[in-house]
Amino acid sequence: NWNQNQGATGQVQVKFTIRRDGTITDIELEKPSNISLLNLESQRALAKARTMPPLPREFSENTLTVHLIFDYHR
Repeated sequence: NWNQNQGATGQVQVKFTIRRDGTITDIELEKPSNISLLNLESQRALAKARTMPPLPREFSENTLTVHLIFDYHR
């Protein structure tokens, strides 16, 4: 769901939560780029994904917070 070819170079750090069933929630920019297009593309990629595989049974928490960096290169 991520299109890294945005015609600009930059880095965006996003924080989001994965619920036990794999649903992605609480998407937010932690370290936005100076280029709003890159910020929007990073958030769009996660919103479009919507779900991940469910969290493993061995993982005892109900949610997992993820800090992900999107790197964009021309």
